Formats: sequence, C-alpha cells, structure tokens
Amino acid sequence: MRDTADRFVTALARDDGRVACALLAREAVRHIDDLRPEGCDQALSTLRLPTDRPTAVSRWDETAQARSGHDTLFLRKFHEGWRIIGAGCAPSSDSGPYRCKVDGS
Repeated sequence: MRDTADRFVTALARDDGRVACALLAREAVRHIDDLRPEGCDQALSTLRLPTDRPTAVSRWDETAQARSGHDTLFLRKFHEGWRIIGAGCAPSSDSGPYRCKVDGS
C-alpha cells in the first residue's frame, strides 16, 4: 500500500497522468471522467494535488490511509492490488469526515 501511495505522488510530481490514473480505483477514475470531459489523464494535473511522499501509513484490513504534511490519501485493496480511492483529502472539521478532490469511495 505504501508503494502504491509513493508511486501515485511520484507520478503526480512528474505530471504523468497516465500512471497516476492507473493507480486510482475504477470508481475514482469514473468520477473524474464524469466531471471533467478531458478525462483523468489530463484532469489530474489541474487539481493541484500535493506531491509530497507519505510519512505515515495506517492499515485497517482492506483499507488504508497514507498521510503526508499536505495530503491524506485513502486506499483500498482490490483484486488487482492496492488502489487510491481518495486523494487531495483534508478533514472538513476537527472531528468531521474528510473531503477529497479525488473521490472514488
């Protein structure tokens, strides 16, 4: 799961939307494609997602959270491996749920 998070932020830093989108869950890609006619590959660069590597990873069975100083990524384990289901996430309040720029939950 950490490897998936690291590869995702590295792809974002390199402006490689193709690789970054391949690491997203299908539902996250569908959500981006529904909102942005240019598609996931092109849309990711316009979302200005943080690209710093996660410093803390927590896992709960088939889900995980990877946190950095500027972002929280949410991951889920699928048949094909770990995929990002949320990126560009920040808590909506001190104890509230997270709001994510990329949401595939």
